[in-house]
Amino acid sequence: MIAGLTPAGWVLRAVIVLGPPVALLAAAPEGFVPSTWFLLVVVVASVAFAAMPEQYAGSLALLLVVAWWAAVIGAAMPLAVVVAAAALLASHVAATVAAYGPTPLPPERRVVLRWGRRSAAVWLVAPLLWLVVDAQRGRATPVSYWVAGLAVALVLAVLVAMVYPTRLDEGT
Repeated sequence: MIAGLTPAGWVLRAVIVLGPPVALLAAAPEGFVPSTWFLLVVVVASVAFAAMPEQYAGSLALLLVVAWWAAVIGAAMPLAVVVAAAALLASHVAATVAAYGPTPLPPERRVVLRWGRRSAAVWLVAPLLWLVVDAQRGRATPVSYWVAGLAVALVLAVLVAMVYPTRLDEGT
């Protein structure tokens, strides 16, 4: 679990814990504030995610935030969605790196840099998609925009994985 973490391991765990609550609170300045009890549920799920990054607790923490955004924010699409995307992506990637080895093992610098580059490239879809949606504000937005945005995100994710393969991707 958490015993025997290195300083780098603590940093990864902090990013894992902070990602979902930051994503949840990102829209608060624009008037979208979650209830206290829901925020506490997300924090508990995030702490479980940090303690066991390879388990399904992470899916729960991230899913709760995405569900809240879908239910409460709806079609409003505030700029905070870009911040929320970064926070969720950072949490997910930190957990991926943390799950690579035993808890006492510090993450390899090369692995952290590779995942950092991958994340930055994938995250670029969020501000681009927000700009497209914002440009269409007040008009009927065809469903095809969302499908096209998802397709671009998936293609970009595959391309980034090809450009920055992991040792597992390269084979042994």
